[in-house]
Amino acid sequence: MSLETIVAQFGYPALIIGLLVEGETMLVLGAFMAHRGYLNLPLVILIGCIVSFASDQFFFWMGRLKGNQFLDNRPTWKPHVEKAKSLLGWNTTLLFLGIRFMYGLRTVLPFMIGMAKLDPKKFVVLNLIGAFLWALTFGLAGHLIGQLMAAIFEDVKEHELVIALGIILVGAGVWLYYRYTDKVQKAK
Repeated sequence: MSLETIVAQFGYPALIIGLLVEGETMLVLGAFMAHRGYLNLPLVILIGCIVSFASDQFFFWMGRLKGNQFLDNRPTWKPHVEKAKSLLGWNTTLLFLGIRFMYGLRTVLPFMIGMAKLDPKKFVVLNLIGAFLWALTFGLAGHLIGQLMAAIFEDVKEHELVIALGIILVGAGVWLYYRYTDKVQKAK
């Protein structure tokens, strides 16, 4: 089965699931596949926006409705919660817009904003704007990677799988780096 066939059959469902696991990597990969003609770039960006928005809304309302009860069952969140609490004094507009750009705090921040009982109407509007900006940023980054690869390789199709694996490995590397630095900080 070719990469083209796999992406045609499973591309959008895999994108949705991947966005819930490792958003930036999957969005960049989806946009690269859109550049290659296997997916539709505006649809990839729209799906990225919707999944990111919905995820943050979910954690906002979970924090608002079940905050302390949920935290009691997740002691590993404690360092992230403390960091997120320190950010709640910031300009809430910028904080709401920038949540998803704060790697390692993307889940905890909406949760803490919900727990802090900050304005849900303001959060929903700024969350939607932030989700769109995030999806557009990483969608265009993936498309740019496609353009760069087309400029480097005479026949990109021959290298698609290696490029896709490279995108995944870079994303995994960033994830591992943040996991490692988290453990080092916890050990201090």
